[in-house]
Amino acid sequence: MAAVAGGIVACGPARPRGPGAVGGGAGPSTGPGASGQVSVSQGQSGAEQLPMPTKFKEAPQLAELVRQGKLPPVEQRLPQNPRVIKPLQQVGQYGGTWRRAYRGLSDRWGPTKLLEEQAIEWDAPDPNTIRLTANVVEKWEQSADGSEFTFYLRKGLKWSDGTEVTTEDVRFWYEDVQLYKEIVPNPTAVLRQRVGNETQVAQLNIVDKYTFKLRYPLPNPLLPIQVAKSGTGVPGMGAFILPAAYLKKFHPKYANVEELRRLAADKKLASWDALWGTAGDMQGPIAFWFLNPDLPVITPWKITKPTPADPVVMERNPYYWQVDIEGNQLPYIDTIEHSFFDNDEVLKLWVAGGRIDMQMRHMSTGAYTFYKENESRGGYKVFKWRAASTDAYFPNINCPDQVLAQLFDTPEFRQALSIAINRQEINDLVWNGLGKPRQASPVPGSPEYDPELEKVWTEYNPQKANELLDKLGLTRNPDGTRRRPDGKVLEVTIEHTSAPGSPENDAHELVKKYWNAIGVRTTVRYVERTLYEQHVHNGEIEIGFWGFDRCSVVKADPGRWLGTIDDGPWAPTYGHWYANSPYKREEPPPNHPIRQIWQLWDRVQVEPDEARRNALFQEILNIHKRHPWAIGVVGEKVAPMIVSNNFKNVGEGYIADDTLRDYGLINPQQFFIIKR
Repeated sequence: MAAVAGGIVACGPARPRGPGAVGGGAGPSTGPGASGQVSVSQGQSGAEQLPMPTKFKEAPQLAELVRQGKLPPVEQRLPQNPRVIKPLQQVGQYGGTWRRAYRGLSDRWGPTKLLEEQAIEWDAPDPNTIRLTANVVEKWEQSADGSEFTFYLRKGLKWSDGTEVTTEDVRFWYEDVQLYKEIVPNPTAVLRQRVGNETQVAQLNIVDKYTFKLRYPLPNPLLPIQVAKSGTGVPGMGAFILPAAYLKKFHPKYANVEELRRLAADKKLASWDALWGTAGDMQGPIAFWFLNPDLPVITPWKITKPTPADPVVMERNPYYWQVDIEGNQLPYIDTIEHSFFDNDEVLKLWVAGGRIDMQMRHMSTGAYTFYKENESRGGYKVFKWRAASTDAYFPNINCPDQVLAQLFDTPEFRQALSIAINRQEINDLVWNGLGKPRQASPVPGSPEYDPELEKVWTEYNPQKANELLDKLGLTRNPDGTRRRPDGKVLEVTIEHTSAPGSPENDAHELVKKYWNAIGVRTTVRYVERTLYEQHVHNGEIEIGFWGFDRCSVVKADPGRWLGTIDDGPWAPTYGHWYANSPYKREEPPPNHPIRQIWQLWDRVQVEPDEARRNALFQEILNIHKRHPWAIGVVGEKVAPMIVSNNFKNVGEGYIADDTLRDYGLINPQQFFIIKR
């Protein structure tokens, strides 16, 4: 357990009490301390143990189906030990449709974060406390060195089609999907462990119908927080399980491969494995919950009208396995609808017109004043969360233009680009002062927070930037542009996915102005997210723009620092090589500093001592200080949330970060709508 100042979550390591330690061994969270501290427990024992209700109730629409004999009674649909959720403010009421907005299939993570169910999850009873709790599993145990984990599924837990969840679903997920290279070329990160120069996979042992073990070749003390963040490699299904009875129908081990090929052809897919996804992403039309209404799920809602329907519709799962403290089966809300938008001005009009019931995703800090001015008209309030992210530009050291690639991999060139940016002006003009000029780095309150890294190369100093470029021999042309080492005009393109009309576009134009002023001719180009992802997977981008997020519980997902999360493409093909990714891979030179980062991270992951682990990770941050691969601009922005006046059990002041699953952190299944 670790307590930290600054109002942002920190996370300590697992501290096993000895063989058989439950939940990782950290003690209970102590809650907020002085100076707005946030306390974090990594152990399951940190979560509040709520009494099991003696009677269970259900939504009226489900009670009617039971009366008609179309659905078993609620007691038969729940597991023996359902998870009990304490509502954030009050026990809710059933019913209603939650209206939201999204930007199409490429925006799939927005809906997904509303209903993820990991084996282990974050628990945030208040804005100042973050801890872990058992979720799909009723408990877990780990060995003293963190090399073996035992998980206990909830007995009687059921898929949305009424089929029981058992360790056959675990075996299928592990053996027939994660280790089946035609479906998943590279197993999910929570299974992999580097041993020397090789990557090894954890061994699965099925103990009985409800119990399984994972054994790693080396200690793996960070596994619980990594599971809470990343699940087990299947979006929206991240709990070590897949619905085996259903998915076997689409697996060549159990089904006729020629029939699978015909099915793929009918769906205009090139091969049968594309039914499952591309490059192991498990987002194909059969395996992805967002596209397949027939796929059994364990989530509070399931898709009934997928894209290209508009709106996309998700409806309650009658077999959902969580209840509130009075025994009411969750979720409270009947239906969620996502309407498509492709322009931020359209979304602002929807907000002002009262067409958004509750949403934080795509709500811009730059539009905060607009949101506040239209609260009465739209019948909502603006809640403020805290963003653990920094807007950043990522010069790609692997870009195909070898001259640019060499420049981008030269620290002095990146330093010049960084100090040519007037961050304070961007914060004031674009974000109304609601952010903080800073470098891409862990945010205050993170155990990895480094105040020096937060400020390095952030002073606005175009004169020094010019001097750095002069020393690199990048001489000027008569029109003020600089010449590359090969004599061509020094030109760069910033590629981004910022929606038309968004404040980010104003920031891009300012950065373009600053870089033009030092002789780096800059072009700004918008692309749709799917195309952007394709470009970064192929290493084809020059400078990418993305949020440098995952800066709260950093060790739960350090890919920004390793180069393995390629939407921030500072070294995408190198990162793919290290992670054995199915995308374009290049091995870095033997003396490249990214290799030192990877070597340090390999040691961090297996180090059982917290102090030594933290010191090793600090060395990774120190390398980034010397080589500022990401150019952070403005971060820690207010994250505005639109909350309709009749939408309840939502709180303010929480941490908005991908690592903590945004407002998946506060259990959307307990949100409810007051009937008008």
